[in-house]
Amino acid sequence: MTSPTDKKRQTVHLDMDPLLMVLLLLWSSGLQAEGKHKSTGLWAEGKRNSTGAHCETTAKADIMLLVDGSGSIGLHSFNFLRSFLARLVSVFNIGPDRVQIGLVQYSEDPKTKWHLNTHQTKYSLLMNTYNLPYKGGGTMTGRALDYILLKNFQSNVGMRADSQKIAVLITDGESQDDTFLPSQNLKNAGIEVYAIGLNDADKNELRSIASDPDEIHMYIVKDFSSLKDIVDGLTISICNSANSLVFARLVNGTGLCSGRLEVKSNQSNQSWSSVCEDDFDQQDAEVVCRELGCGAPSVLQGALYGEVEAPMWTKEFQCGGNESALLDCRSSGSDGNTCSSGKAVGLTCSDPVRLVGGSSRCSGTLEVKRGDWRPVDGSDWTLTSAVAFCRNLNCGSAVSAGRREDSSNRSAWKINFDCVHSGSALGECGTLLSWSSSTLELTCSDPAAFIIRLVVLPLILLLFNTVIYFIFKTTRGKKPGPQENIEVDYYNLGVSRAEGGSAEEEGAQAEE
Repeated sequence: MTSPTDKKRQTVHLDMDPLLMVLLLLWSSGLQAEGKHKSTGLWAEGKRNSTGAHCETTAKADIMLLVDGSGSIGLHSFNFLRSFLARLVSVFNIGPDRVQIGLVQYSEDPKTKWHLNTHQTKYSLLMNTYNLPYKGGGTMTGRALDYILLKNFQSNVGMRADSQKIAVLITDGESQDDTFLPSQNLKNAGIEVYAIGLNDADKNELRSIASDPDEIHMYIVKDFSSLKDIVDGLTISICNSANSLVFARLVNGTGLCSGRLEVKSNQSNQSWSSVCEDDFDQQDAEVVCRELGCGAPSVLQGALYGEVEAPMWTKEFQCGGNESALLDCRSSGSDGNTCSSGKAVGLTCSDPVRLVGGSSRCSGTLEVKRGDWRPVDGSDWTLTSAVAFCRNLNCGSAVSAGRREDSSNRSAWKINFDCVHSGSALGECGTLLSWSSSTLELTCSDPAAFIIRLVVLPLILLLFNTVIYFIFKTTRGKKPGPQENIEVDYYNLGVSRAEGGSAEEEGAQAEE
């Protein structure tokens, strides 16, 4: 039987859970908002702020969290672990073309809580991290390491061929089975392994599990409440690992799709160089925008996003325009080349948005691309809210914005209007809904139609008048026959009947 005190405790618990979730999400949103105007490559060059670090890598990374849920942890310590995981997750740009995070919890037997591609938004990922249940049981770490290689780092559950693969192990004790061979299998498969040990964890075991060097990949923490002390350093290391495949980035812009172009000049020490405008053209720009998951380049101009004293890239890119990444393009050496002030490439790519199924390119169902093209949820839209999308499509102003019922209940983007109005990139202002009952139908003023009215129609009228003029001139210049002469005289309004009478009289007098 439940006592009144127990009921009161339950009530408080139920009231506090949503509150804690709201605070957690607000905290995460604060991190995201604060990072909007920072570098889009590393983690704003590893800088931290009062609310923690924020990783804005444009790279694709598949990260599997392997969480010890054995009985030695206890529910109280597991709450600290949940908070640590939530903070770890919150620093990354989550999405199908950015960072994906899966989670396996283990004791005697490992169990997948969610796969890499299960949660495509940070909101969904945080909700499930907060609600991660406590498992209990023994500590079979070797079995768990084998499990994630065979079950989670697989293409059918979200692993991408062109991503950086990372595993993060968190355990509080020595494993009851062998870990050396399973960890080697992971590393041999190209997976970078981080190991975090708490309480009675075996340092030598962790060292053998973690990738080299140990200083970056292995962490020892005295207890679960101290996890907060390593979260920034750990996430910076993971962010740098995720970013190791990135060759190009845009910095000092308003989002992922604009800024001064920098390329990685040295893969080993994360050295970046600006690119000279003279060595870069429109085809090169198309490749960069494609590599970053953005739309076509809209502005290419030197010094658009500030000048720096950083070294300049000394090779000229020779892209065909169809390559998927700048690293795939040929380049010619120009070691003697210098770049004058104001010549560093500034690039703005359009956001990946489109209108489909309409009568023109400026009308139809609005879709946004982040990984795949998905429609935009049609709830709560106004003409004012649609202005940014029409402008992005070079379609003038918004004419109408309405809802179309969608019986397929497919996934759709929920757009944050405040985020859009703040000037952030459209692709960064959406939350993926698992399903939506309506999509946005948008009509913008088509510049092509305006050009037709302004230029083409007057030309058509001029051509029509010219044709009429020549027809009339040809008709007047042709010598008419007898019957034609009668008809011409009858309709010739320029000659009065009085003038005609005078002519007849003069003719009669001449005959006399």
